[in-house]
Amino acid sequence: MPRAPWKSLSIALLACCPPALALDQAALAALLEEARAEMEMPGLRAAVRFPDGRIVRASVGLADVEEEIALDDTVGMPGGSTGKTFFAALTMLLVEDGVLSLDDPASKWLDGAAWYGRVPNSQDIRVRHLLSHSAGIGDYPRSFRYRMKSIYRAIRHGTIRFEPEELIAFAGRKPLFPAGEGFSYSDSGYLVLGRLIEAATGRACYDLLRERILEPQGLHQIGLQDRSVLPNITPGYMHGARNLRDDGTMKIDPSSEWTGGGLTTNPTMLVQFYGALTESRIVTPESFARMLDGGWRDPASPGRHYGFGLFVYDGGATFGHGGLWPGYRTHVTHYASSGMTIAVQTNRDGRLDMQSLVRRIAREE
Repeated sequence: MPRAPWKSLSIALLACCPPALALDQAALAALLEEARAEMEMPGLRAAVRFPDGRIVRASVGLADVEEEIALDDTVGMPGGSTGKTFFAALTMLLVEDGVLSLDDPASKWLDGAAWYGRVPNSQDIRVRHLLSHSAGIGDYPRSFRYRMKSIYRAIRHGTIRFEPEELIAFAGRKPLFPAGEGFSYSDSGYLVLGRLIEAATGRACYDLLRERILEPQGLHQIGLQDRSVLPNITPGYMHGARNLRDDGTMKIDPSSEWTGGGLTTNPTMLVQFYGALTESRIVTPESFARMLDGGWRDPASPGRHYGFGLFVYDGGATFGHGGLWPGYRTHVTHYASSGMTIAVQTNRDGRLDMQSLVRRIAREE
């Protein structure tokens, strides 16, 4: 997904906080309204899932400023990179099936694709490296070529849309480090993972995600960003400007995000997904442990790392993911000690401290 300095905010998930055992809808709504006013958000919503499965949710402010439509919990918003956790879980299901191995070379599945030979470290990348952003692949939003091509397509076509192979190519051909020996967050790497999944299974990633995770878990309000005009979404606001045109299109086509995120969601769906993931209703306990334990560790920051589709802190005591799509911000965090999961979402982008908001909710009593 398009990103710049704000992407680094996803790397600062919160330390474990005390459970909000006394939180009810009225208290959550009051907290959200205070935060919405402070952060100048059009709308803000959250869901808190407790270990017994109880969910407290609230929405405040406006979904559509121009039409003065109140925000609720059901309308969709692009969830940005929070979708990576879904595709990581799908990958682990394929590992459980024996279709993939975490140690499979990506070249086993992709060497026949002309574009793959231009990917940095192409002969050394393993599936686990793509899952944990440790493949040494750069990222397209940082690329000058991506920015220039985006301007050209916006002027010529009125919208910015790229195929996955184009975005992968924008990441460059020079490796950032040897595969498995560093960390650099890369949407491009997750696009390579998407193409690998499709090559290994002969199926479309979105079809597999729907069949293996969304439908079995009843996550029916999660939408696929498989088209230019997304159904049932609220407008987002970029620097105060509405991102949806009259025909429902956006300046940046949401179908370009694909396996870099590529899902519309709401806070309730996110906390339900995390509940199913942590309670072994999607992958086995062994697979989930691998999701938390995988990835490269920086000796300078031993308390945190990126596992497989998850930012992990304090040995798994806290984990989750943030996400941004132009006009929207999303964040979800699970606290293993309390069994509580909190997701927050707003229809405004920019430098918003969503992690701080999660912490405020977690500490509410």
